[in-house]
Amino acid sequence: MMRNLRRFVAVLVALASLGALSAAENITSMREVRDMAKSAQVMTVAEDLFVEGFIVSKYDGRNNEMNLNVHYASMKNYDLSTGYIESLSGDVGFRLCYAERPAAKKFPRYAKVVLSLKGTTLRCEQEPLRVTVEGVSEANIVRLEQCAKEDLPRKEKYIGELTDDDVYTYVTLKDCEILFRDGSFSNVYERYVQHTPFNKRVKPNKTMDGWATLICDKKGSSIYAITNTLCLWRRDGNGVPQGAGDMQGILAYTTHARYGGDVFGRYIIRPVDEEDYAMSWGVDKAIYKSIAEWNWNDNKKTFATDFGDLASITNERVSADLGKGTLRVVANSESIRGRDTNNTRVDAGKVEGTKGFGGFVRYGALSVKTEARNWWNWKENRGEGVEVQFSTKGLSGEQLIFGFTFAAGEISAETSYGYPVFWNVEYSTDGKKWSAVEGSAPKKLRSLPWYWHNSVHGVHYDSILAGAGFTEHMVVLPKSLFGKSKVYVRVVPVEKRYATLGYDYNENGALRPNTMIKTVVNFGSFVVRYN
Repeated sequence: MMRNLRRFVAVLVALASLGALSAAENITSMREVRDMAKSAQVMTVAEDLFVEGFIVSKYDGRNNEMNLNVHYASMKNYDLSTGYIESLSGDVGFRLCYAERPAAKKFPRYAKVVLSLKGTTLRCEQEPLRVTVEGVSEANIVRLEQCAKEDLPRKEKYIGELTDDDVYTYVTLKDCEILFRDGSFSNVYERYVQHTPFNKRVKPNKTMDGWATLICDKKGSSIYAITNTLCLWRRDGNGVPQGAGDMQGILAYTTHARYGGDVFGRYIIRPVDEEDYAMSWGVDKAIYKSIAEWNWNDNKKTFATDFGDLASITNERVSADLGKGTLRVVANSESIRGRDTNNTRVDAGKVEGTKGFGGFVRYGALSVKTEARNWWNWKENRGEGVEVQFSTKGLSGEQLIFGFTFAAGEISAETSYGYPVFWNVEYSTDGKKWSAVEGSAPKKLRSLPWYWHNSVHGVHYDSILAGAGFTEHMVVLPKSLFGKSKVYVRVVPVEKRYATLGYDYNENGALRPNTMIKTVVNFGSFVVRYN
């Protein structure tokens, strides 16, 4: 009798399964579902609604979503409870938010699935248009077939060709290269990011996650690739590809308070694993040729100038490390060799050779030390910063690009405020008449992290908006600058607003001629390239 009962239950289960599969044949396209969600904005699915697609995320890849600060010393991790599905043609994708983290394991990468959306909530957001399916669980799986990467539709585009239809899908970006070819896929100060084998001995406070690598393509477009710090491949000692090729990953949108807020543009790309950086490792395969570059990664304590090697400089011109060009600090200041966060590897926080503590290259940056008031030319009412000079005589091409990385402070509260927040790039052919780069938005300067500071003003804790490393920026210079004997480009503050000290962080300090706060602004790299 018990055996017959089991057989009866088995038949009922089979019939129920057949019923579900039969119903699932009436599949609604993901584009139609997106249109429904767009109309409703927030929509709880009460009836049967089936979609079919490929899972393009890796449930244990640790790079599915931004992990956010909820306090200066604590994180809320979302990467293990987030996934992505794209339609069978790859034309539309959804973000999946699992009801419980264990559910993610039931959605393996490259699986072709039919999902019932019944019981989930669809949330549609604009600019860019994107849909999240909330409350997904194993119970929503109607049918699952494990496939391979080769079964996914291959969607190849240049960065400038991306549209909102590509959001939450797996894309291949053509003819790309990493702009700053130094260090790792996430050049951060390891003491302040989540605990990993890289930093287990340096007592990190585990508060920061996710950093950006700037990718550019041969057409002059750029996009940020975000890598979470719990991805162990991000700093494995191999560095980053030096040449050009494909960049793959899941297209998404995000803001990043520690990087400057809503500063990444309409799209970012999230590599699923290291293989998504499919560029050539040889610099001879790069699309862009160097005109002049400064990165100070040889770990020497001096600068090469017209007057020899100097430990610190004041109004001296610093020769390029690669190519031909000179650099000078225009602000009234002293400049010394500072620290940069672009090591290829950190072994449990130990110092090894050129590898500095917590990920630093010890003498890998230009650190400008001056009073806050000196960042502004009060007579001419404009910012003062750093100026590079180079020649494009005899050169022609399609794109002329300029990039730089910077961060403020010296891992201390005393040097983590007072600096101008908003900076931008200007160019000139005579060093006198300057023009702003058309379409270039101001870049926000963030301080390096610090833990706490006790002063007469009370205890100050690390700002929740302090950065984890140097931020990366690029502009495309006008083609009219090709063929010039001299080209000048400068990075300068564009507003008289400075950062104030405190956990809440304020960007509205008023810079005045008598603002004598001691500031330190570090520049990790300058690159001038063309193709």
